[in-house]
Amino acid sequence: MVVAILTTRIKDRHQIHAVWSIVFALLFFLGIMVASAFVNNAGLVNVIINFLMLGEPFMFLLAIACVDFSIESLNKFRSWLIISALINLLLAIIQKFLLVAGRISAAPYDETDGVQGVFFISGAGGYISASVSVSVSIYCLLYLKTVPLWIRILAIIGTIYQIQIADTKQVILVSGLAWFAIALTKVQDINKFLIYATSIGLAIAAFWWAIHNLELFEVYAQWLTRDDINNSDSGGGLDVKIEGIRRVLSYYRSPLNWLLGLGPGHTLGRLGGWTISDMWSILSRLGATKHPLYDEMWSFINSNWIALSSTLYVPLFTWAGVWGDQGCLGVAAYLYLGFLVWKYFCIDDFCKFLILTVFIYGFFLTQVEEPGFMLSTVILIGLRWHEHRMHLGIRQKSQRKSILLPKLDK
Repeated sequence: MVVAILTTRIKDRHQIHAVWSIVFALLFFLGIMVASAFVNNAGLVNVIINFLMLGEPFMFLLAIACVDFSIESLNKFRSWLIISALINLLLAIIQKFLLVAGRISAAPYDETDGVQGVFFISGAGGYISASVSVSVSIYCLLYLKTVPLWIRILAIIGTIYQIQIADTKQVILVSGLAWFAIALTKVQDINKFLIYATSIGLAIAAFWWAIHNLELFEVYAQWLTRDDINNSDSGGGLDVKIEGIRRVLSYYRSPLNWLLGLGPGHTLGRLGGWTISDMWSILSRLGATKHPLYDEMWSFINSNWIALSSTLYVPLFTWAGVWGDQGCLGVAAYLYLGFLVWKYFCIDDFCKFLILTVFIYGFFLTQVEEPGFMLSTVILIGLRWHEHRMHLGIRQKSQRKSILLPKLDK
């Protein structure tokens, strides 16, 4: 990011202002992490890794924004992205057939959870792979007009098939909620709101028909109608979800904890949830620190069937981690970074849809801290931003030429 900023040839003041606004916001977020680590005696390596996990997407977006693309280089960039996404989709479909046939093994995952595309055998690889396919296929449907419509629709169908064979139901849930949120932003524009509301209604109707008539979608009927989770003796799904928040609060010893949390990597995010423990033999030598909350949370998760039944109810997730590690100031700083991206880089509803999916995924495990998902998301946002700027520049040049050309007499 630093190299990109220092070597960039951009001269647009609006572009420069957008870049530096996010740079200063990132530094503020880092400052909060350092203060939290100091107050809670967290290791320096905790700060570095946690900042990279949460700040890397913003730094990558800034690097993309500082690149002076030509039309040719932007087309190559777009082609590279689409080809990579296509490989991911095809690999996921091929993996399903090979896993069922016993030709390959995805141990410790079964023939469903092992469908992970290019993220093969990587924990949450199935969700990451499917969410990347969703984002890129929607981009192709909306903007890749040089490709025949039937091929773009085929990509959407392939993505839906991937979601089904990988059993990544949350991807459908998140996409639907983000789509609904976009519709709410159109309330003041009645025409656009009606278009969104109608399309959402048709999508729900099609989905409802599919789960009652197509064997491939039967799992959704079981998922939507099960009431054993909310009526369980172990507590309802929401009760299990917020158990981590209760336990974080039980460790508060000072008003500073409300502002700065319990320290980077000490609570409910990806770093504190498993990364430090999994890599303890290496990170401990670098001065990493662990918190007693780690053992408590995994003891609770492993003894609670609801938490083990679906990642939807696991009490370790990004928003709880940002709050638990860095407190209310950390959440405010992270949300402000998201607001800046929304303000300066979300030039259309597709980009806003991507930001909203990130926000919603923050409540489901730690997908917001997964580089494969986040970097793919910011690549699409950066690509759309450059495409918009390029089209705007071409339009302005065309207008200048029309002004300079002499008018011909009739």
